[in-house]
Amino acid sequence: MLEQEWWKLLGEQTRQSPMIVSKVVAAPPPKTAGTDIPFTTIGNAAGAAIGFSAYVWTYPIVWIDGPLPIVDALWLGGLAYATARGARTGRSIGQRLDQIEKVLL
Repeated sequence: MLEQEWWKLLGEQTRQSPMIVSKVVAAPPPKTAGTDIPFTTIGNAAGAAIGFSAYVWTYPIVWIDGPLPIVDALWLGGLAYATARGARTGRSIGQRLDQIEKVLL
């Protein structure tokens, strides 16, 4: 059976013109509009920013105490820890939101 004959039979069954049916069948699938929101990435960045900004407000106390290199190094370590903990918490929340998004969409 030739391809044109097949299209004619399909057109007769659906009561459409064979040319319209061939265009509909050959059409590519519709593209999604990008509804996937990367909550994990957003949560990671937002958590790191919140952890950093919450901890950085303690620097004036360290600065007033005087230039002690050990205290400054410990403060920098605490800043890194608070930023990493905020990022980890934000990533965890973002992963949960991604799971909710997968279930709902």
